[in-house]
Amino acid sequence: MNAPAQRLKKVVPVPYTRYLPDVVRRNLGHWVDRKQHGAGIMEHISDTGDHLFTVKVGGTPNVRFSTRTLRKFVDIANEHGLHSLRFTRSGSIEIFAGDLASAKRVQQAVEEIGFHVGGWGHTLWSIGSCTAYLTCTTAVIDAPSLTNALYNRLVPYFTGEVELPAKLRVNVGGCPTGCGGLVADIVLTGHYGAVPGYDPEKIRLCLPARADVLDKVVPEVQMVCPVNAIRSFAKPDGSVGIEIIEKKCIGCGRCKDVCDHITWDPAKSGVSVLIGGKSSNTGVGPTMARVLVPWIPARPPDYREAVAVVQKIIDVWRANARPGERVADFIERVGMPAVFDLLGVPASRWNRPTAPDTGFGVRQFVAR
Repeated sequence: MNAPAQRLKKVVPVPYTRYLPDVVRRNLGHWVDRKQHGAGIMEHISDTGDHLFTVKVGGTPNVRFSTRTLRKFVDIANEHGLHSLRFTRSGSIEIFAGDLASAKRVQQAVEEIGFHVGGWGHTLWSIGSCTAYLTCTTAVIDAPSLTNALYNRLVPYFTGEVELPAKLRVNVGGCPTGCGGLVADIVLTGHYGAVPGYDPEKIRLCLPARADVLDKVVPEVQMVCPVNAIRSFAKPDGSVGIEIIEKKCIGCGRCKDVCDHITWDPAKSGVSVLIGGKSSNTGVGPTMARVLVPWIPARPPDYREAVAVVQKIIDVWRANARPGERVADFIERVGMPAVFDLLGVPASRWNRPTAPDTGFGVRQFVAR
């Protein structure tokens, strides 16, 4: 398929079975059980008697790998595994092996090039991250660098060196849009600690040219504000001006999405911390994460404050949760006010410790 004439004959979508290892392809529909060997090796058992071993490797923030590093993983898969690997949606790498001895050789080779194996069972499964400044025009913080700082601190929870009560997921987003994912046990999202400003002359490029159209047209920069914190008005010279109402503004950054001339003070860049989100039907069912800390500064490269808050959440959860109890289930049992007390977080109008809306999931549609 390398000749140009042949490339034009490609058929899409490509059957998903085409590039599967033989052992996977011939056992489709026959995998009946699995067994963990440590925090990062999973044995898959088929009713045909076949076995497959998967080694889970923690990826880089936002899955940013160099070509040289990717080739190293391919070499490891070829030398010790089944000549096959895959990237998961959470940014991990899974390398397939034919037996436990080969899987352990894969683990050793991966660790020799500086990566960690783990992320299954009662461990930190992943730290998700958005692209932030690499591709995004509205990022408040550099999510991948914060993710890296968190990962450096939380490695023992990923490898299983320090056991957790249950599965843990952490997501990091560069702005309140939350492309890093808002459904995780702990979520950090970039957030400005002050209302935006704007250049009075340049802002005209984002507004109607004449004020006499305001009775028919709402400027987009005003329209996108979810809390009506932006008001447009007619100026004496017939042009259009805007006012940002400080008491209403929630710092979401939507105005910046549609107008590059809305400006934010980078010195006020920080993160909001949310807890208690999950998508599984276990325990209380799927829940959205709720605001715990409205804003703390984000100071690279070590992000000391943000990392300390995440560590404190994990410490309190580990000390008080029951075995198998995710963060959301722990909150449901003890109540959000008690979680605030345990963490020493003051409540305000920005982080009211309200009861979570739980129990929504597939179980609601199953006859009992």
